[in-house]
Amino acid sequence: MVNSFLWTPEEATYLKAVLRWQDDAPAASEQDRKRRRQQAEEAEWRRKQELLSQEKPAGEFRVLVIGGKGTGKSSILTRFAQNTFTTSPSTSKNHPNSNSNNTHDPFYEKGCRHPILLSPSPSQTSSFPFPTPPASPSPPSSSSSPQKEKKYIIDALEFPSQHLLSNPLLEQALAITECAVLVYDVTDEASFRLCLGVAEFIRDHFSGSSSPSSPSYQSQSQKRLYEVVLVGTKADVDNSESESDDPANRRQVSYTEGKKAAAGISMPGGSEGIPFLEVSAKTGENVFEIFPTVGREILRLKKLAQTKREQQAEKEVRDRLANGEGFNGSTQEKGARSGRVIWLKDLMCESH
Repeated sequence: MVNSFLWTPEEATYLKAVLRWQDDAPAASEQDRKRRRQQAEEAEWRRKQELLSQEKPAGEFRVLVIGGKGTGKSSILTRFAQNTFTTSPSTSKNHPNSNSNNTHDPFYEKGCRHPILLSPSPSQTSSFPFPTPPASPSPPSSSSSPQKEKKYIIDALEFPSQHLLSNPLLEQALAITECAVLVYDVTDEASFRLCLGVAEFIRDHFSGSSSPSSPSYQSQSQKRLYEVVLVGTKADVDNSESESDDPANRRQVSYTEGKKAAAGISMPGGSEGIPFLEVSAKTGENVFEIFPTVGREILRLKKLAQTKREQQAEKEVRDRLANGEGFNGSTQEKGARSGRVIWLKDLMCESH
């Protein structure tokens, strides 16, 4: 009968399959979009790595990665260097999105070397830009045109968490690096407090506030600029386990708390506050922003240190001229090392 609602077993099976396919279509489509997006991101990452491998580096940055056990330091370095995510036994049971099939790569327990690209433009060497008054009109010049990005090598050293209570070892690690990345787990408030304590230690170490018994007290005359970047890991827990019954998988440190803490930390020679990022080694979120941020901060500090050397060399020349002293070889050498050309004739005219 044509208008009958009775279906044969074969027809019923077919209709059920069609309806099931329609119900699953949106989910499958979303999975396809996610897969295509991941494939595009991986292709772009491989393209950049190929370009980086062909370019000669313009410099090298020595970076210290510090954090408590299980905060994801090695996972960050693995994602940064290989664009993959692996889980160590100590973190897999705590990470809500961990995959038991992933195996930890011990190679990145001690650090890694990997290239990054940075723009040489001075306007991009600071993470804390402030508004400036408009400059007077000037004719366009070739120097104002965009410059090509330069390749730099990140030489990252992971500081063993078991040695965090050893001040001498930490001071030795600080002495051979230019910037520290302090890593904490957003699901572990204790790791956050630990990073804040380490930041205070680094600030005192380079500002000359160490106690006389500290080894760094003897080298206060050799103060140098040093920067710190605060990084919160496992930011993806917000999207997966925000209502988890397991306290170990709940966020304990909010983004606002981390940002506020970073804004209250200042390092010698730096502006008020330090750079702050929340990242996820599992999804790759913001991981590739960590070390370019580090590189820009190091370049900014190097430029600031060079400016101070130039000003000091010029001041010495002016003082000598004011005291009627000659321009000897040592002063000339200091001026040459500073990279600044000092016109003695003009200085002498100013002194009379």
